[in-house]
Amino acid sequence: MDWRGHGGYVVAPPSRHPSGHPYRWVDGRDLDDPVVDVPSVLLARLQPRQLQRPAGPVQLPATGDGRGDRYARAALATELARVATAPRGQRNRQLWESTRNLYNLVATGALDHRQVDQGLLDAAERCGLLAEEPRQTHRTLASGRQIGLSHPGRPAQPTSPQRTHTSPPLRAVREPAKERG
Repeated sequence: MDWRGHGGYVVAPPSRHPSGHPYRWVDGRDLDDPVVDVPSVLLARLQPRQLQRPAGPVQLPATGDGRGDRYARAALATELARVATAPRGQRNRQLWESTRNLYNLVATGALDHRQVDQGLLDAAERCGLLAEEPRQTHRTLASGRQIGLSHPGRPAQPTSPQRTHTSPPLRAVREPAKERG
């Protein structure tokens, strides 16, 4: 028996060849043996992984120097929650937008970059993005950080829960890569 992973395939009866003729077993090839059970170790590896996401609300990083006003603290909590709860297929985009928005506030001195860094990493871990795509996650964080720091100020208030912020006009801004999955 040949086990195939993601993207593989097996052709066997009753499949049909493109010509329309059915595949058939060749006599005398010991194909009368019963199919054995899948070994438990292999079966466990074939099962989809369930991410262990921490339960409970997003914990804000501790503030050591008391910097930031109420707006900045609320923005930090909101953006971290958006990243932590972003659904698959939207996580990388949300991470980039939230990183940019929070670094707009870091650039004004309203938030400390260490708080933002740690909070974003924790939120990316909670949504599973950091574990599944660590290199892309760090590239997304670096890109959002660069854009956010170059445009100090408060980000525009979202008009609905489905945010569609756009960056200020820039030349040669690279969009974050789409996540796989």
